[in-house]
Parts: sequence; C-alpha cells; structure tokens
Amino acid sequence: MASEYRVGDVVLAKIRGFPAWPGIIVDDADVPAAVRAEKPTSKQAQLFTIRFFPAADYHWATPRDLTHLSTDDIDAFLASHKKSGDLQKAYKLARDPHAWNAEQTAAVREHDAALAAADADAGASEEAEEAEDDAPKKRKRAAPAAARKKRKDSPEPPAAKEEPKEEVEEELDPQTKKVREWRHKLQRAFLSKDGVIRAEDMDAQDATLKIVEAYDEITPEQLKVTKIGKVIKRIHQLPEIPRDDEFHFRERAGALMTKWSAVLGAPAPSDA
Repeated sequence: MASEYRVGDVVLAKIRGFPAWPGIIVDDADVPAAVRAEKPTSKQAQLFTIRFFPAADYHWATPRDLTHLSTDDIDAFLASHKKSGDLQKAYKLARDPHAWNAEQTAAVREHDAALAAADADAGASEEAEEAEDDAPKKRKRAAPAAARKKRKDSPEPPAAKEEPKEEVEEELDPQTKKVREWRHKLQRAFLSKDGVIRAEDMDAQDATLKIVEAYDEITPEQLKVTKIGKVIKRIHQLPEIPRDDEFHFRERAGALMTKWSAVLGAPAPSDA
C-alpha cells in the first residue's frame, strides 16, 4: 500500500514532550550529512524526515505521528492563537514554505560540499605528515668517546609504549566514536590552527551542534575519552564567532557545559 505522505508535503508532526509542530517532509539527500547519519532504522514502519519551521531542525516520524496540514488548518490556528512565538512563526511559514525550503536545501548542499572539501584537505595534511615521519632521517655523527661512555653507564630509558593507544582505539564503542567525530568537526571549524572561522561553514556547524545537543545519552566516560567538553568550553570562550547572532554558538556551548557538568557530577563551570 502506497504511503499517503511524500516529499514536499506540509505536515504537523507529533513529538513527545512538545506540541505538534509544523514542518515539511524532505528527501534524505537534502539534509546535512551529519543529520542523515543519525537517522534511525525501523523495520516496522516507514520513517519520514521532517524539516521543522522556522529553525530547520530535523526529526524522523512514522505516518501515525503525522497529519497533513492544510491552508485552512493553518488559518484556523493563526486566527485562534494571537500570541507571538516560534510556533506562531512556524504556522505562518507553513502557509508558503517552498521558497524557504529551497533555500535550506541549497545551503545544506553547499555546506556539505565545503565540509567534504575540508575533510579532504585534513586527510591530505595527515598523509603528508605520515610521509614526513616515514622519510629517512639523516645519519647522526658519531658521539665523542666520553659521551659514549656516559650513555653506556646511564640507565636505558624505557621504550615508548604505543600499544595502549591502539588498544584504546579498538575499545571505543561506535557511539563514543561518533561523539569523537562530532568533536573533530567542531574543532576543525572553530579552533583551526590558522585561527580563521569561516562564516560559510556555520550552517553545517549549526547542524552538528544540534546533533550534539540532542544526544542525551552521553556518559562521563565518553566525555573523558573524547575530550569534547574541552572543545565546547573553548568555543564558549571565543571572543567572536561569525553569525553568532544568528546561531548563538557561544550561548549554546555554555548550556552544554552546564548540562555535562551535571553528567560528571561536577559544579557548573565558570567562563574562566
């Protein structure tokens, strides 16, 4: 039996703990790659990807949690709810969302491409560093006899232990690896070595941060192993971030610090 819902439909989606919210069904190819990777699998029911108005948050819903939202439904809501707010804005946008939706999709594609290019550059840099490490080193000149005697009499330093690092890598569970991946994405965008934060990358970072904010199962061990908290704290302390008036990155980073302090059982962090 064909589904009654399709891409481009304006719908009202039910989310536990929130009022039913207006959004539009979008193709999975048109959402940020980081969001797409988080889509759950369901063998029992079809999952539709919803882009909510007006913040372009994402959610996955089954048909039973969706209702078609007609123009009459929208007008009736707006007539009976005069108080302004995000829900009011969402309904107003739902009346004619297609230009807005096209802009969101174009921004997603542009910034996913930029993120892929940045990842490719990072990979090339890592390969160059590995090649440099593998290059033959210059032969050192023979040390004077006195120096040789001193070294012979001195205790040998313990050999560097690299195996534990490999073991830690192997022991990371898939979810911890995802948390670490989020940390790397945020670190590359906000704390790059050249100190440049690119305004055109901010849509993609907003999507990444939304995923981090929505992840409520983070554990003390994940925070310690991935060190994502340190990156979030440094983002919170940045003196200036492009488009921060639009995305509120520093404010959101501060909220995450407080949230994770509770996870760690520590006092709420200061800005110091």
